Formats: sequence, C-alpha cells, structure tokens
Amino acid sequence: MKKLLAVLISLVLFALTAIDADAQRRSANTYETLLQRSEQPSSYIDHIVLPQGDDSYKVAVFFRLDYDFLPFLRKRANMNAPSSEYEYFAPVRMGLEVFEGRAPESRRSRQSPRSLFRDSWSDTVWVETFEQTQSKFDHVQGHISRDLSKGDYHYNLQLGRGESTREVSSRPRNLTLSEFSEADQGQIMIASTVEEQDNRFSFTLMNYGNSVLYGQDYELVILLPKEEKLDAENFILNIYRMRSSGGSEPESSPMFTLEAGSDQIFRALPDSFTGDRSSGTTANLNKSDDGFRYLHFSIPNAEFENTRFKVELKGEGRDKPVAERVINSQWIDMPVSLYNLDVAIEMLKFIVSDSELRRINSGSTSEQERKFREFWAERDPTPETEFNELMDEYYTRIDFAYRNFSSLQTPGYETDQGRAYIIYGPPLSVDRRLERNRPTREIWEYPNRTLIFEATTGFGDFRLVSDS
Repeated sequence: MKKLLAVLISLVLFALTAIDADAQRRSANTYETLLQRSEQPSSYIDHIVLPQGDDSYKVAVFFRLDYDFLPFLRKRANMNAPSSEYEYFAPVRMGLEVFEGRAPESRRSRQSPRSLFRDSWSDTVWVETFEQTQSKFDHVQGHISRDLSKGDYHYNLQLGRGESTREVSSRPRNLTLSEFSEADQGQIMIASTVEEQDNRFSFTLMNYGNSVLYGQDYELVILLPKEEKLDAENFILNIYRMRSSGGSEPESSPMFTLEAGSDQIFRALPDSFTGDRSSGTTANLNKSDDGFRYLHFSIPNAEFENTRFKVELKGEGRDKPVAERVINSQWIDMPVSLYNLDVAIEMLKFIVSDSELRRINSGSTSEQERKFREFWAERDPTPETEFNELMDEYYTRIDFAYRNFSSLQTPGYETDQGRAYIIYGPPLSVDRRLERNRPTREIWEYPNRTLIFEATTGFGDFRLVSDS
C-alpha cells in the first residue's frame, strides 16, 4: 500500500511539474515579451573567404547596422548637411583588428595574442525625420577587406557610434585558413543579386547573417573543392525544411531540388570587394581557366514559407554532401504575434469560438502548427502564393491596436476600440466629440455600421456604447 501511495505521489508530482513547465513556457512567451524581442535593434557581422591561391586568400569582413541601432543627433546650426532637408545625423566608425592564432577560450586567459593589423571604416548617416532614426528597414553597411595567407586567426570589430570616443567591441571570431587543395567541403555564399558578364562574375552579399528575406528570391554562389577532392560532373542542390519541433534535423524529403551539370561550372579568381552603405558588399570575380570552380543557383524563395531550411549540395556518386548550410527566413516587418505559435493561436480568440480555439491549441507542437497553418490556408485570398495577405492583415491589426489603444491597465487588443479595429479594420472616418458635462465620444463610421465609444477615464480608455 505504501509503495502504491508513493508511486501515485510521484505521478502527481511529475504531472504538476510538467504542467508547471508548460505554464512557464507559455508565460515566457506573452505578446509583451515578444514585442520587446522584436524591438531589439539589429546588427550583423560576417566574413567571406575567397581563395586566390592554394595558400592565400582574399578576406572581407562585412557588417550591417539598422538605423534603430544608431544614436542619431540633431543637426546643429553650424553644420553643413548634404541637404537642407536633413535634420538628424549619426557618425559611425568601425575598426577591424586581426590577431594571430585562435581567440583565447576565456577572457581571463593571460595570453596576449599578437595583433597583425588594424583597419577602419567610417561614414555619417543623414535622415530627414525622427521616425527615420527609429527605422528597422533602413540601414548602413560596409566592409573591410585584406589578403591573408594560410593560418589560424581571430578578429573583432570595434564600433564607435555618435560623437562618443568610447568603442564597443564585438566578440572575437575565429578564422582558419587551410591549404585549399586539402579542403573536401565547399562553401555556400548567400547573395541578393548576381551580375554576370563575359569575363566577370559579381555577387552582392545578402548581409543578414544566416538569414534570407522572407518572400524575396535570392542567389547561392557555391565554391567547389578542387578536382582532386571532388571529381563529380553532375550536382544536385536540395533544400529541406527543418522540422517544426526544432533541433538540427531536417525533414526526410527535400521540398525543392535543382540540378547542375559540368557545363554550369565556371572558374574564377577573386579581384576585389566593392560597395557602399546602400548597395552593400559586392564580391567581384574574374573568370579564368586557372581559377577555382564555382556554381551558381537562383532560388525562388518567394514560393517558400517563413521557416528554417537546410541547403545541401551533393555530387554525383557521392553520399557525403559537397557543401551544406542552414538558412533562416527573416520576415522583417512580421507581426509580433507570429514570433511564437502559442501567442499566434491565442490571438485567434477575436475571430473563433472557444471550442475552435481549444481544438487548434490541442496536441503536440507540430500538430498545433499544422492546424494553425490549415486554419489560415483555408482563408488565404491568394492560395497560389506562399504569402497569406489575410493572416498578415489580421495580426498587423493586433499590433496597431496595441500601439494605439493600450491604457495603463489594459493592452490595446483587449479594449473595445482595439477589438473593433481587429475585427472591422480601420474606419472610414473618426469623429471625436467633446461635449459639455458629458464624456468624450468617438464615432467610427464603416460602410455598414456605426460604432460609438465613450471615454471612461481621462487616460484614453473608451468603451463601446452603440453598434448600429
């Protein structure tokens, strides 16, 4: 009896622990926490390595800083701006330092790595309005390039922002350059555009780290190993969707496949890196019979969903991939709720019944995701495309409601005005009436209804008093 009681107690404690863990998972992903995460300023740092000999390389460290990452200053009277319309400016300085050997594993290490060289880049960003200084869609970008021989290195970037002399250092990044003839793995590079001429091949780097932009096509430029390591004539590029449950394993079958024969391989040597803060960093290659082998693929990403993918290049008759890379899809202006499945499902409460909400929310994470996708697929106004305009509009309305109708006590999407906006969208007109000895009223006119809201406090709280 005591053993049975102990077992029952253990099962109850296990169940309570599981419930508590699930509750913690859900509470950690509220709309407000997702909003804070989405509003974090973005910056990207990456490098590209192109062989120009068996033991020499052309290396570029490139970076991208969104405007909301930069501290803008108000233009002073004695300043000469590029245009009289500019009102704000942000000086930006980036220093690159490359060290010999790999980075120390601990900051407490007594090793003093030898600095091989320093270089710098600078620019001044000018904008017209304060809203532009907060933009996630505008950015400044640049690069610093150098020739390096084989060996182990590490580097970091020092960012100077505004008029402060204080610099912020990035974490050290290791860089190992081996003899290219020994490499049996290729290198996959993501590009936004490619330009090919008779003796020239140029590609502009995407510059979003391991991400591509959701809904936008992109290019892959793949550096192949030498023939001694890879003698395949034909290649297959597979793109797999990563499992929704997370982890590093892709789904078993590719969702997209391209083939390439030996006639699509071109040989080239790196010439230079060019670009400016608006166009980005472009790698320029000169085609040469003595050059290294490359393949180029155009990827129709506008047809793909917003998720993670694994890109894998295989050579004919070879089981091991020639090159592989995990790529994330980044939806820059994605509505906040869509950052987390739990929150996205919860926010359906404004348009579905409680029973339907429970149905979608039941089961494993993969089952919830499937039902969520099916729900919106049934309502997709353009089912022939991947992008669901109705889903985007719905969750964008939730963001608008939060920003415009929140009070000290209530998030905007829970207010009467917020709910009305989510369900009916923006009104044709809004008439605010301030009447003596009566609460403030707002009248929202729609084509087939009129909503009247009445203020309950002096802090922007309105309740619906009439729907006709």
